[in-house]
Amino acid sequence: MLGKRKHPIVLCSDGREAVEAADKENFHIVLMDCNMPIMDGWEATETIRAQAGINCKTPIIAVTANAMAGDKEKCLARGMSDYMSKPVNRTSLYAMIDKWAGKAHGAVEFSS
Repeated sequence: MLGKRKHPIVLCSDGREAVEAADKENFHIVLMDCNMPIMDGWEATETIRAQAGINCKTPIIAVTANAMAGDKEKCLARGMSDYMSKPVNRTSLYAMIDKWAGKAHGAVEFSS
């Protein structure tokens, strides 16, 4: 979906890779899957924020199948900037990107 809007994309298969990518490359937005192997998205987000590196203030958007009461609050409390529940449709994804795009600087998608 993001490729159709010509956003640059970096895919990571787990949270550790997400942290490594965030340490090396400056992104406009991070789409973070919460339930990734090795290191989940919540821990990856906390690590990115704590490292005070180039992406410590980059908007991190939780993308998760968790849609229970309190899930959004959990994501925000762990350092994520916003929250999207799966399945994600094109319209809501583009709206979220547009909402946060001016708040930092390349789009990145982390997925499991």
